[in-house]
Amino acid sequence: MKNIYIYFSKPSQHLFYLSILRLFICFHLAKDVIFHWSLTNLLYKPESFFVPGLDGLFYFLGINQDWLRVHFDIIFIIYQILILLYALGIGKYITAIFLYAVFEIIQRLNANILNGGDNYLKFIILYMVFCNSYQYFSLTKIRQRNPFWSFASNLITNISIFNLKLHLCLIYFISGLAKAHSDVWYNGIANYYILQVERFQGTSINKILARNGFFVTISTYFTLVWELFFPILVWIKKLRIPLLLMGILLHIMIYIFLMIYDFEIIFIVVYGIFFTDEELFQFYNNIKTYFKLYAKRLHLRNG
Repeated sequence: MKNIYIYFSKPSQHLFYLSILRLFICFHLAKDVIFHWSLTNLLYKPESFFVPGLDGLFYFLGINQDWLRVHFDIIFIIYQILILLYALGIGKYITAIFLYAVFEIIQRLNANILNGGDNYLKFIILYMVFCNSYQYFSLTKIRQRNPFWSFASNLITNISIFNLKLHLCLIYFISGLAKAHSDVWYNGIANYYILQVERFQGTSINKILARNGFFVTISTYFTLVWELFFPILVWIKKLRIPLLLMGILLHIMIYIFLMIYDFEIIFIVVYGIFFTDEELFQFYNNIKTYFKLYAKRLHLRNG
């Protein structure tokens, strides 16, 4: 217990990547604002195709959905301002709380267009509310001079980071467990059907791959086994990099062949939280050194 207490109370080793994650969230939300700009009438306003019901949260808080739809333009403007403030690090935790609240409202006004990535993103934003993600790429940094508040900030940030990791592990494990109880996944033929669904025709070779028994079997079982063992193996430092590289490959293939976009990008970006800032900087320096040596060798060869 003492070791756990020390681990969670020490200064976070992920402050740089938390700042990167904060900027990614803002970029992702801003992108959705642009894409939905001309569709707000169809998606969120009174003339929306989505018939409002007795949503649990709105009903509990006594919020009228019809009122929100009538005043959606104002809500949408506030949403954009909050995204900008959060990206600049203005208002910090307060801005993050309000951004999460407005994001939740917008999601619940039309849950029909949400996917697994949107649902996970909601929790990412919630966890980020409690993280100190303002030490980099922010107009002002948080300077805790009071020892108690410094300790509290470290503790809450580290717990939130752990929740980010644990949530991702649970998503993969539950997905793998569900697949293991499905006949098509258990028998290794799930990707045969998936690759032939018209909705997922990302490339012209999808149906060719579906007819390749070796590819179908390997890719089906690889996905199943990888999801089931990810929550265990990712905590083993020696296995973390190859495991995450396999995850990146899996998500890129889904992105290309099945046309599932935001979902895959969100998951890949969260992978970075499994490495400390020191490890990320070292990785960057190793890549930079490698390219410098390669350029030098190329210059000597041509010279």
